[in-house]
Amino acid sequence: MSEDLRSLEEKVKDLRPYLDDRKVKKIALELFRIYKRQIPKDALEKTADGSYTLWSETFKEPYHSVSAGAVRECRLKFLYPSGLLTKAVRSDSLSILDVGFGLGYNVAVAITLLKAVNSSLRLKIVSCELRKPTNVPILKGPYGVWHRWLMEVFPEGEKEGVSFLCLEGDARKNLKSLSFKADAVFLDPFSPYVNPELWTLEFLSILKNLIKEEGYLTTYSKALPFRKALLDLGFKIGETSPVGRRGGGTVASLKGPVIPLSQKERRRLSSSPYAVPMRDPSLRGTSLEILIRYFEEVHR
Repeated sequence: MSEDLRSLEEKVKDLRPYLDDRKVKKIALELFRIYKRQIPKDALEKTADGSYTLWSETFKEPYHSVSAGAVRECRLKFLYPSGLLTKAVRSDSLSILDVGFGLGYNVAVAITLLKAVNSSLRLKIVSCELRKPTNVPILKGPYGVWHRWLMEVFPEGEKEGVSFLCLEGDARKNLKSLSFKADAVFLDPFSPYVNPELWTLEFLSILKNLIKEEGYLTTYSKALPFRKALLDLGFKIGETSPVGRRGGGTVASLKGPVIPLSQKERRRLSSSPYAVPMRDPSLRGTSLEILIRYFEEVHR
């Protein structure tokens, strides 16, 4: 989305006509800083671990961290912190909710490594994705077998104890009526300020109802509005190890053990004006509407 500052000010005025000019300018400037970071690049890009990712034409971001490595990110930011590998040793079946199927890497890596731990393990995987990307590069090595299968059977398939279903379209609508309890939620949309629809208090409340109390939500993000929303919903939150960047991601659980955040991070969540949840009361808001509502709260 390419916007100049003046046009953003007009959009803020249209949606919030009661705001004074000073606040309109502050909110428009916040939006401008977000949109100017969205730089389109070549569709295919090699990441740090040798695997490839794609850039989204819609969100102007890569599907995976280029500096961390796409496959490495799947392992270290999503699967390992979820505790699924430990549970797989002693379980007959596990369930995963994958929010943001994207290129299918998270699911392919999870199936491959969980089956390596327990070949008889049954897996039920429900994913959601706005639309299936095209020209997806198939993973190399051991992950390629399951990745190729996922792309061939998309949006639904069953094989060797693995049940896979991807719900296409708006996840806010699709997950609201889902009857499912996950051992782990992989929360992997595009970043909170670019794809805020899937990071709001209301959407996270839906996820809360879909995760087991001892289950874990894992994600790459440490954004303040996201973490504050988790706290407000009763989650315990911790930080995962940094992978490809200075800060780590987030692991959260309702009742499972979590290593607490550092004192510095707790202080930021209690004192920063940006530590307020993004809101989408109707679960139908556009990204612009959600961001304007959020920055209006930030600059109260």
